[in-house]
Amino acid sequence: MFPFRAFRFLAPLVREQRPIFLVGIVLILLTSLSQVAVPRLVGLAIQKLESGVGLHLITPIAFAMVGAVLIRGLTSFWTRETVIASSRRIEKKLRDQLYEHISSLDGSFYSKTHTGDLMSRFTSDIEAVRMVFGPAVMYSVQTAFTLIFALSMMIQIDWKLTLYSLIPLGFLTVAIRVIGPKVHKESMRAQEMLSGISVHSQENFANAPVIKAFVVEDAEVERMQRLSHDYFRQNLRIAKLRAISGSAMWLFGDLALVTLLLVGGTRILSGELGLGDFATFNGCQLLLIWPMIALGWVMNLFHRGAASAERLQAILDASPLVDNAQARSDINISEGRVSFDKVSFRYLESERPALEDVSFNLKAGGTLGIVGTTASGKTSLLHLVPRLSPVSSGKILIDGNMLEHYPLGELRAAISMVPQEPFLFSATVAENISFGVDDATHEEIVAVARLVRMDQEIEKFPDGYNQRVGERGITLSGGQKQRLAIARAILQRPRILLLDDVLSAVDSETETAILAGLKDWTRDLTSLIVTHRLSAVTHADEIVVLEDGRIVERGTHQSLLEKKGRYDNLWKKQTIESELEDLE
Repeated sequence: MFPFRAFRFLAPLVREQRPIFLVGIVLILLTSLSQVAVPRLVGLAIQKLESGVGLHLITPIAFAMVGAVLIRGLTSFWTRETVIASSRRIEKKLRDQLYEHISSLDGSFYSKTHTGDLMSRFTSDIEAVRMVFGPAVMYSVQTAFTLIFALSMMIQIDWKLTLYSLIPLGFLTVAIRVIGPKVHKESMRAQEMLSGISVHSQENFANAPVIKAFVVEDAEVERMQRLSHDYFRQNLRIAKLRAISGSAMWLFGDLALVTLLLVGGTRILSGELGLGDFATFNGCQLLLIWPMIALGWVMNLFHRGAASAERLQAILDASPLVDNAQARSDINISEGRVSFDKVSFRYLESERPALEDVSFNLKAGGTLGIVGTTASGKTSLLHLVPRLSPVSSGKILIDGNMLEHYPLGELRAAISMVPQEPFLFSATVAENISFGVDDATHEEIVAVARLVRMDQEIEKFPDGYNQRVGERGITLSGGQKQRLAIARAILQRPRILLLDDVLSAVDSETETAILAGLKDWTRDLTSLIVTHRLSAVTHADEIVVLEDGRIVERGTHQSLLEKKGRYDNLWKKQTIESELEDLE
């Protein structure tokens, strides 16, 4: 009836809260006992009034009822304080666990998973699971205790009348078994649709300038309306199932009352049932109706929570292709020598290799220029060095040790990478530059900003280095974002520096000035520079030209020009373009 298997992966988190849950169960037990005590005391008072015997006990009975109500109120309060608080702790730890696991996954996971979908699982799915371990558990246990105590008292009063009254409630159980799986299935579909809405919203909000530039606002609004309408229709289907479930609850609950009036009334007239016992029986049966109605709501919580739990488990079951399985603790990166030995790499979703049989040796403090046409494998090569992606074949060595032998934390701490599309956080300029360097001084931040020719522009901002740059650095130009990203990388003073076409958004004059400053700053760093502008790597110790993932040419700037090959053609083309720009 309830999909408990979906929650098995949460057993360790639940076990941590087991003592508190046990306290909550004891409190629910006391709540149920005090709840059932009220109709019993009412029946006892009616018996005294009917018989005229023991009338002096009416007042104590009334006080006992007040005490039972007070106990019920206090225990209900503390039940919520324990069970709901435990569900919040499970929610927190699950969210922390999910975030840590997602952070450990490599690029292959992110390439096939939408950010909006992750956000949906991180928020609404976790909340749905929390509702299971909070309200659903609380009301399930309360319903069980109420059924046990109320039915026991009803059977004690008249077991035949109890059987008649339970017949309609039996139909209710059948209805739950039929409707429950349908609610689970439709809830899963609804969560997937909500993820689709999150993905669409996230992509549109993050790329608002692109949407406006292509004048597709109306088309995107229409698309959102379609997604929203589908989600609306899906929720209507779920609401319809819940309405059927709720109506069945009330219908069979009312039929149980009608049965009591017909059969119980007949037994009173025949003298087989006293009026006090009838009142107690009626009160207990009324106590059963609300748990039965709550059971439908709890069923919906379980099925929606199970659908969300399955979506969360799918993420937690994802295994990183890059891990510390072969890591050693007795080595560290001290020089920064980088060697590729017949390295090949292929993306999981692709049949063609992105890199094939790539080999080179880069000395410590040396510079390797990587050039080539679009989609030739340049960025893929850089991603292999900090193990953002796993090598398919061949081997990469740093300081003579296999890349896999370095713990990921130590490896990446020795490498700074500036991606092709720099990402800035919604923070101040200073906080973005010093990201990852907690002890950076203001003087050091200014020094690296000056190095990338950004200091004068920052000083013109209203708040200078305390100027907030907006989400994803939206208030800055492309060139400004690239230069801040470079400043952030060199402030970390790594052993190895990876630059992925990081000067594409600056003019040639600024590029020349930045490169001149970087030469001095990175003299002792091993640098791998991907670029479309050949002028950025003329000083490199070696330049490799990639084409379809293979190295087709290699050498120094001068030796490649003398070969009159692909590099020479690219150089001549860019030289002519530069001269034409100067004429303009």
